[in-house]
Amino acid sequence: MISVWQEGYILLNTILGGGLIGFIYDLYKIFRRIFHPKKIATLIQDLLFWIIISIVAFYILIMTNQGTLRFYNFLGFLIGALIYNYFCSKKVTKIILYIIKKIKTFFKDLYQLTIYPFRVGLCIIEVPYSYCKTKTKPIYYKVQRGIKNQKIAKQYKEMFSNEKPQKKEKK
Repeated sequence: MISVWQEGYILLNTILGGGLIGFIYDLYKIFRRIFHPKKIATLIQDLLFWIIISIVAFYILIMTNQGTLRFYNFLGFLIGALIYNYFCSKKVTKIILYIIKKIKTFFKDLYQLTIYPFRVGLCIIEVPYSYCKTKTKPIYYKVQRGIKNQKIAKQYKEMFSNEKPQKKEKK
């Protein structure tokens, strides 16, 4: 027979387990808020969430009372989740979102710092490139027109000549 103190200990552990389940649920909500999963991904995430909280609940039950299920175990999990949701959920969610925002900002700044030398290098290369491009552009267009005119002249020549066009030999 279990003493009242042991049952109180079990109830306290299930209340703490309910708080842990509430925290896991907050992590799940934050994950869904950030990534906006589609229908199939949501189904998979829901399944994983329930598997994880089942493992947590069974672990707590096995470690505290050898896996014996009693009504106050379920009541403890429910009370713990409700207490966490009422008192801690909003604050914890804000803190986690703040941490995620800071991590995101850090990686964004790190990316900008890494890219900066390449941008400077491209700016250094761009000046002579644009100068050369402006100087060679008229020549390029003249060559293009000349090639186009040669192709047109060749087509007219083939159309109005009596000779059949010669096939080029393949090497």
